[in-house]
Amino acid sequence: MNRENDTTQWLSKISLSTVFDLFRAHGAKELLYKILPQNANSKNQVYLASDLSQLGKLPTGEVHAHESVSGKNGGAEAVFRASLEFYWLDETGGAYLAPEAKLIAYPQYPEVRFSGFLRGCTKAPSNLWTKERRGTESDRILIFGVGNGQKLFGLTLPPEAPAAKEIRAGEPYDEYGLLQKLPFPDQGRSNGFQELMQRLCTIHRRGWVESTRLNRDGIMVPCNAPNCGGNTLESLLGIRSNGYALPDFQGWEIKARNVGNVMQPASTTVTLFTPEPDSGFYVTEPFAAFMARYGYPDRNGRPDRLNFGGRHVADGLKNHLTGLRMILDGYSPASGMTNANGALRLLDDADREAMAWSFAKLMEHWKIKHAHAAFVPCEAQTQPERKYRYGGDVLLGEGAEFRLVLKSIASGALFYDPGIKLEGVSTNHPTPKKRSQFRISSKNLPALYKSSRIVNVCSESGCEK
Repeated sequence: MNRENDTTQWLSKISLSTVFDLFRAHGAKELLYKILPQNANSKNQVYLASDLSQLGKLPTGEVHAHESVSGKNGGAEAVFRASLEFYWLDETGGAYLAPEAKLIAYPQYPEVRFSGFLRGCTKAPSNLWTKERRGTESDRILIFGVGNGQKLFGLTLPPEAPAAKEIRAGEPYDEYGLLQKLPFPDQGRSNGFQELMQRLCTIHRRGWVESTRLNRDGIMVPCNAPNCGGNTLESLLGIRSNGYALPDFQGWEIKARNVGNVMQPASTTVTLFTPEPDSGFYVTEPFAAFMARYGYPDRNGRPDRLNFGGRHVADGLKNHLTGLRMILDGYSPASGMTNANGALRLLDDADREAMAWSFAKLMEHWKIKHAHAAFVPCEAQTQPERKYRYGGDVLLGEGAEFRLVLKSIASGALFYDPGIKLEGVSTNHPTPKKRSQFRISSKNLPALYKSSRIVNVCSESGCEK
C-alpha cells in the first residue's frame, strides 16, 4: 500500500507506554477501546452500543431529537443526537477538536453510532478512516480517553502499531458494553463483576452498620438524613462521583432498595430517575403560579403549604389530587416507533399542557444510567441510632434500553409520582421543593432490561462459607 503523505505514520510506530502518556497528559483517567471492523470508516458511522445508557462514561452535550426516514418501512421516526467535545491527539501531545463529533441513537434498531469525528478537525487521522486509504482494514483500534470533565480524547491505532499488538496480546479485558477497558499500568486488572459480588457479600455479612456517607474529600462521615441507605452503601463500596457519570462500581450502577426485612425482601417501589420537565406551564410560568393552579392544600393539615403529588399513569385517566391526566404522545407500543416531537405530557381538563418531558429530555436523563444495575435490599433501623443492613439476594439488570423505558411507561409499570411542595405560600418568600420522580415497583424492574436475574452475592462470589 502506498502510504506517501500519510500523516498518521507515527501511529504505526507508537508504543503502548506512549499511548498512556498522551492520554494521561490530557487528564484522562480511564481508557476504553473498540476493535474496528472493515465497515468502520469515514462513510459509515461507528457502531458503539445499542443504547446510550451503555455509553454513560462518554460525556455528551444535550440530547436533541430529529426526524428521520426509517430504512425499515419508510416511515418518519425519531433519531437522537448528542454532541461530543471530542479531540484527536497528535504525536506532539496536542489535542485537536473535531467540532462535528456526535453520538446518534436510533431507538428503532436499536443502536448508537459515533459520527462526524473527522469533519472540521485539522489533525484528524483521516488516512486510517477513508475507504480509499486504510479505512477498510480490520483490526484498527479506536481508543477513547475519559475522565477530564466533558472532554473526550481519541487515538486510532493501525494494526501494525506496537501498541495495538500489545493491547491484543493482553486481551481479554473487562468489557464496557461493546467497548473494552484498557487499564493504565497503575490501575491493575480485575474481574469487575466478581469484585462487586465479593464486596456486596462482605457488606451483607457485616449486618447492621452505622449510617455514613463520603464527603467531598472522600472521608467517611455520619449521615443523618432519612434516605441515607443509598449513601451508606456507596460509602462502604468507596463510591464517589467521578465527574463524568453517575457514581458506579466497576461499571455497575448500585441502587439501595428500601425493604422492611432484608432476609425476606418484599416488592417495594423504587425511584428510578428524577428529570425535570422541559415544557408546559411548569416551565413557562413562575413555580408559585403553577402550584396555585395545580397544587392542593397539604392533606395532613400543615398550614400555608401546597403539594403536588400522587401517582400519574399514562392511561389518560385523571389523577384525583392534581386533576391532571398523563399521556404518552408520539410513541407506538405495537411498533416501538417514536416521533421526533414525542413527549410524555400532563394535561388538564382544557387540554392545556401543565408539564411535559420530551423524549429527548427523557433519553438525556436515562443515558447516564448504566447498562448494568444492581438493586440491593436495604433495611433501616432508626433507634437508638440510625443504622442499615443489606440483603444478600440482589437483583441484577443488564442491557438497559430507552425503548424499554417508553414501553414501561406505556404499560403503566413506570409512573410519575412527584414529591413537589411550596411552603409559606402566603409569605413574600415561599420555599419551593421540586422533585419529579419516576418510580416503578421492584417486581417490574426486569422490564427495563434485556436480561435480569436475582443472585445471592455470596454464592456468586464463591464465598458461601
